[in-house]
Amino acid sequence: MPERKFILNTLLTDGIISTENKEKLENYEQTKLFSLFWEVKTVLYLGVLLFSAGAGLIIYLNIDSIGHISIISLIGLACTACFYITFKKSEPFSFNEIISTSPWNDYILLLGCLLFLSLETYLQVQYTIFGTQYGTATIIPTLLFFLLAYRFDHKGVLSMAVTGLAGWAGIAVTPRAVLDGLDNFTDHSYIWTALGLGCFLNALAIGFQRINLKNHFAFTYLNFAIHILFIATLSGLFLETNHLVFIPVLFVLAGVYYFQARKLESYYFLLFILIYLYIGVTYIIFYLMFKTGAGFELVYFGFFYFIGSCAMAVYLIKNHKSLLKI
Repeated sequence: MPERKFILNTLLTDGIISTENKEKLENYEQTKLFSLFWEVKTVLYLGVLLFSAGAGLIIYLNIDSIGHISIISLIGLACTACFYITFKKSEPFSFNEIISTSPWNDYILLLGCLLFLSLETYLQVQYTIFGTQYGTATIIPTLLFFLLAYRFDHKGVLSMAVTGLAGWAGIAVTPRAVLDGLDNFTDHSYIWTALGLGCFLNALAIGFQRINLKNHFAFTYLNFAIHILFIATLSGLFLETNHLVFIPVLFVLAGVYYFQARKLESYYFLLFILIYLYIGVTYIIFYLMFKTGAGFELVYFGFFYFIGSCAMAVYLIKNHKSLLKI
């Protein structure tokens, strides 16, 4: 607010606006409406998550008194009701982005998907309906969520579908597993699976854009792909065997996503390209210097390298608009 007053006073002093106009602008700034769109949307999403989590907790604490059949019926009815309401109140399907006339449809659909996951998990844990076929148990909600995401134009459900696809492919790393050293990123087959999934998500984004099917979904696919691909590449680079194979992969990914960042004019993609590329290049430089037998010189070089590279990174981030110009 003080900055705006300073600007208005400067414009008045320079004779660009009159005193009357200055008073009108100040009046407008003091009385204009403040948008709470994203705040309310975040609270509603949190409400859906807390509701589903709370329902699960209540069922868990009272499972003996409620009974399995009652629980399954209750979850099934609630899930069916959510999907029915969504189908009833939604707009017709379109290849383009759909502007919903109801503010509640997105949240009802999200709740229905969460309830479906709860129902499937409950049936699997209690009755093992899929046996040991965990891939089948994962791919069913994944395919359903893809269909629902495209039918109702829901990016949140699409993110759930992509997450399910990653789980079906075997890519599931929890923070606890990483801290305990139980993550699979030290396994070459795991890394190549992650690279394959990232390429597949890129292909989906490009393919759907070619047929003009939900072009605004491309960012969601690319967002998952950039992290999966770069993390898998860096993991391969840090391995002791055949790690040099991943050096060209790192630079090819950086080039491909730099092109995507310029195409989408996305500062987000540019920032993560710089971060992942910085980690990879830093590792390569110090690894090669260590292999050549550099000793105390490595400390001096590291001191100047980190100062210079950080200064360069700040410069590139500040001038990101020129980097994104096509």
